[in-house]
Amino acid sequence: MKKASMKFVVAGLAALMVAGVATKSFALFGLFEEKKPKPVAEATVHPIHDDKAFAKETKPYGLMPFSKAELEYEILIPKDWEVVETMDATAETAQQILSRIAVYKSPIIGTRQAEVFIDALKLSNDISAKNWLKNYLLSSGFTPRGEIESPGVKNAAGFYVRTGDPGADSTLEYVSANISGNWILLATFSTPLPLEKYLAYLQKKIVQSFKILYPKDEPVEDQKVFTLVDSIKFSYPSSWEIIATDFRDMNRLTVHLQNKSTTAAVDGFIRFVAVRRARSTDLMAEMQEQQKYFAETMKLNVTKMQSTGKTPAYDRFLFNRYEVYDVSPKSGKGTPQEVHMAVLCDKEWYIFGYLFTPKEATNLYQWARNLQSFQEILKATK
Repeated sequence: MKKASMKFVVAGLAALMVAGVATKSFALFGLFEEKKPKPVAEATVHPIHDDKAFAKETKPYGLMPFSKAELEYEILIPKDWEVVETMDATAETAQQILSRIAVYKSPIIGTRQAEVFIDALKLSNDISAKNWLKNYLLSSGFTPRGEIESPGVKNAAGFYVRTGDPGADSTLEYVSANISGNWILLATFSTPLPLEKYLAYLQKKIVQSFKILYPKDEPVEDQKVFTLVDSIKFSYPSSWEIIATDFRDMNRLTVHLQNKSTTAAVDGFIRFVAVRRARSTDLMAEMQEQQKYFAETMKLNVTKMQSTGKTPAYDRFLFNRYEVYDVSPKSGKGTPQEVHMAVLCDKEWYIFGYLFTPKEATNLYQWARNLQSFQEILKATK
């Protein structure tokens, strides 16, 4: 080909490229192909990710720990999981520490594994499942994630993060606490944090499937009965003791209860006052008398009302009120406390009940124990 012709061809190609024609042609060989972003793969979904699959791919497992009917439980576990540990369920060894009853392990997922474990603990004091769980997580150094859910006094559930050892994954754990009689059973699903989203549905669903088959709906502690002459009768936990009664005036009766720590410090104090109704009495005047008791005898200032509502007492009472107050010493020294006040009235009596307790922020366990004891006493008041 002549040089002139060669120049013509090159010039022609340049013109076509400018016009976009050559670009389209050369794209056949990948020389000028546009680089499009690769499609992002969808997140991997666990095979058990909805209720239909859960019902099909799981089966019930259960045990009767320590041969106690009130602890027999059932939980739904995927069929391909393995039961790797079972405690001798006839040996009652759980006392002040959690005892591992059973462990269920998933197949290896990549290089990681999830597990579900069941623990049991014998309780020594009345306490709600929510407050017990809150205290357990904080005292164990775990990091709660979100609020603890509690459908009732005997059940609660929540998420927390357990920090792993150096070089190991931290885990996200979802736990339910379930009280039956004087025992608490924990069902926990533990997943390495990298598997959190992959196992999100399964984690919550398995724990929510846990149930105690024959729960014992009774107070944790043995109960004693006390009758305040002919005004009220109530039961109280045996760890509390009656320290003073005043029946000198049969129209104005008082009784005091307290619980003490192992060092003999007073951890909780309850006072009941029963005033016989007469023409010379009325509720507002008696409330003022109670205020004097706070100010002059207990030497406390009421600083804030936290809440108001109703007590769980029997419905024989025509008037039923429950209020919670923050109080502090008049001297300005000492630790702020909390007072729970119950006011009950029937045709013959005004009843005032008070719980004096450390605040939740000061001593979570004692606050929770005192609160539940007072609730149990009010529930049994008739």
